[in-house]
Amino acid sequence: MQSENKDFDDLMIDYLSESISERDQQRLFEFLNSNVDLKARFDEMIKLHAVSFIPLFEVEKQANYKRLIQQIKEDVTMVGLSRSWANGFRQIAAIVILVISVSASLFYVYRDITSPSDASICYETIAPIGSQTKIILPDSTVVWLNSGSSLKYNQSFGKKNRVVTLSGEGYFVVSKDKKKQFTVHTEFLDVNDIGTIFNIKSYKNDQEITINLIEGAVNVYLPDNKDTGTLTMKPNDKFVYNKITKKIDCFQTDASRSAFWTTGKLCFVDATIEQISKDLERKYNVKIRISNNKIKNELFSGSLNLNMSLKEILLYIDVDKKFKISQLGDTINIK
Repeated sequence: MQSENKDFDDLMIDYLSESISERDQQRLFEFLNSNVDLKARFDEMIKLHAVSFIPLFEVEKQANYKRLIQQIKEDVTMVGLSRSWANGFRQIAAIVILVISVSASLFYVYRDITSPSDASICYETIAPIGSQTKIILPDSTVVWLNSGSSLKYNQSFGKKNRVVTLSGEGYFVVSKDKKKQFTVHTEFLDVNDIGTIFNIKSYKNDQEITINLIEGAVNVYLPDNKDTGTLTMKPNDKFVYNKITKKIDCFQTDASRSAFWTTGKLCFVDATIEQISKDLERKYNVKIRISNNKIKNELFSGSLNLNMSLKEILLYIDVDKKFKISQLGDTINIK
């Protein structure tokens, strides 16, 4: 048994480091199909591997992983961990350390246990606070995720559908596919299109959802607002939805400015200091407290270079030199 476990661990090292031969890959399949305990260990290793800041955004790596899962999932069911898992923890830790690499994102893989008939696998990419992440989806669509954002899609993406779920801010360059529309689900609305470029900002704690259309055309659908129906946006349209009042506003703007954050800048047109502070909180991983309502509602237009320190940016925004800025830990106070 120990010899079998060692052989399995050696095969997993080769598989996770992408150096496994076709012959050894077949041996790995045989282990997984014949030994339920090893299948459970495989699932745990994959989870450890997935959450360890590993950049799995290349389409080839995603396809390889999904093919392996597809081959083994039909004949094997999930079971609890055996004692051999505890005994093999050191080997698994060694595997994770071997394949770990630093990235500005987290990549999770999990099984939808609420739908056993489907047994679909869902992928989630997260851009932690203070970072940005670029993703290439299986259909070659490119997505940039801003700080504190996440994007989810399931195993059928690109095959049966092209549906993703966004929380936070994402810049989408959608590859064209006339047979399958591309859909972005957010907390309150959906965006549908065939192939275009747009920016969506839909953070859970923000009062507004904004969509800036840079190229092409998209349809915006609000499930909870049947009176509005579906709205069609054209290039340089900016769509704003207020979650509290349910008010919708759509007007023309320079939509390309909304994507400046992908180049290390933030661009604002008549934005309040309070609105700007939320973006700065996500970028610099701090809390900004503004005690004066006049300052909160003061408007600012211009570009901010995110290579500057937070203090430099706040001094730059304070054109009239009326801010009193202090810091205690990770909290910035502005009076």
